[in-house]
Amino acid sequence: MKFKYYDALSQLVMGYLVLIALMMAFEIKYDNSYSIPYLACAFVIGYFLNAVSSILEDFFYWTIGGRPSDNLLKIKGNKKYTGTYKVRFYETYKVVELLKNDIADGNTNERRLFSKAMRDINGNEKSRVPDFNAHYAFSRIVLTAMLAVTILFIIKYPCYWQTYLIFIPLFLSWERYKQRGYYYAREVLNEYLKLKNK
Repeated sequence: MKFKYYDALSQLVMGYLVLIALMMAFEIKYDNSYSIPYLACAFVIGYFLNAVSSILEDFFYWTIGGRPSDNLLKIKGNKKYTGTYKVRFYETYKVVELLKNDIADGNTNERRLFSKAMRDINGNEKSRVPDFNAHYAFSRIVLTAMLAVTILFIIKYPCYWQTYLIFIPLFLSWERYKQRGYYYAREVLNEYLKLKNK
């Protein structure tokens, strides 16, 4: 089993953040002599955070207005692009036409089109898609960790105005999650276009 940088960042760092937040909330004193057990606990917490972030993915999609992949493949009105103000995709008509031609049975909803694009580009070693996917997954676990810490501190310290400052990093992590989702979906579609233009 290979241990990748994503595992260290997502599971250890985010797990450690939640562990420290739990210790602060329950007023448990940090003891340097327990560094190794803390790391082990952080990894386990991070592992479960990763699972929870996957479970909450549909909820997160709802908060950002739908799946980025679906939104990039939906043409709305007379706009020349799809996506968000920050992450735009200008080749929607072209990629949708190519994908529809590749699907024989005529079932061409956005999810099916995106799945087809992903299948076609899988295995391309020069592709940057795995990196974009790792960045997206990391953003998702950061958002989950910030959500957990926010809920924990609001339950523990509801009367302190300083507690509500935690909404700032929560909002920033939500915004970054949204951008990373769109960057990942756009990269998949760009790689599909490159493959078709060869």
